[in-house]
Amino acid sequence: MDLLDIVGNVKEPAVLGVIKEYIGRELKVAYLGPEGTFSHEVAQLLLSGEMKPVRRIEDIVKGVYNGQFNYGVIPIENNLAGIVGDSVEALVKWNVGIKACVEYRVSLCLVVNSDVESLSEVKEVYSHPHALEEARGFLEGLGVIIREAPSTAEALNMIIGHRDRAAVASRLGARLRGLKTITCGIEDKPNFTKFLIIQRGLGSSGDRTMVIFSVPNKPGSLYAALAPFAEDGLNLTMIYSRPNRIGPWEYDFILEVECSLSDDKCIRAISRLRKNATYVKVLGSYRYITIRDNDR
Repeated sequence: MDLLDIVGNVKEPAVLGVIKEYIGRELKVAYLGPEGTFSHEVAQLLLSGEMKPVRRIEDIVKGVYNGQFNYGVIPIENNLAGIVGDSVEALVKWNVGIKACVEYRVSLCLVVNSDVESLSEVKEVYSHPHALEEARGFLEGLGVIIREAPSTAEALNMIIGHRDRAAVASRLGARLRGLKTITCGIEDKPNFTKFLIIQRGLGSSGDRTMVIFSVPNKPGSLYAALAPFAEDGLNLTMIYSRPNRIGPWEYDFILEVECSLSDDKCIRAISRLRKNATYVKVLGSYRYITIRDNDR
């Protein structure tokens, strides 16, 4: 048993920290790095063991698949910026399962070097495209040049030693690098990101189940694929389409449904989905965890 098996409805990081003190497992946990990303924050909150920052989402998923890591933490969806395409593509490519899905309240901060005295000194702001989009309203009011970075943590590395640069990133990332936050909560709207904690095997019980599938390119095929879920009263909590590499104008759909593979209704709906789809990949059932009080 590990922390994810006992957290239940605990949502406060302080309480999670106390629980972690009693969990002692030698795990290798990969997260989307560098240090100080929001993936890192989630990994630290919910998992114990050796934390490994990894630069690419596919390398995290591949590493979990081949046994290099026990768990991987990857972003899958943001309520403002949408689905994370790299995560979907990696999940299609490598056979892994989902241990948990974490709905995490993201607080974006404007971060500067410790010697910056006034916001007027800042001429450029760096961050990941999703973070820039989420704080668009605040940034437009600054009248600065916007620069994209591979991640929020990498954006922090890019501003070190430059008084005229700022980054949109996390408190944790700023603290790890000796930088300071001018203000936090700069996102335009309440900002939530879902992170998947992935593992090698498939779970059969939990709050939700995730499936990736494709359907024939003909009228009514998507309706036929989804109808079984509606007929059994199963709520779809996420569905996105992504172009796949089978052919032009062919799509994969990633679907999250409120059911467990230990339930007859869930098994029946997925069985009927298989009859109407050209491809189905089940990522297992998992616990859904919500963490909103993360103002640390």
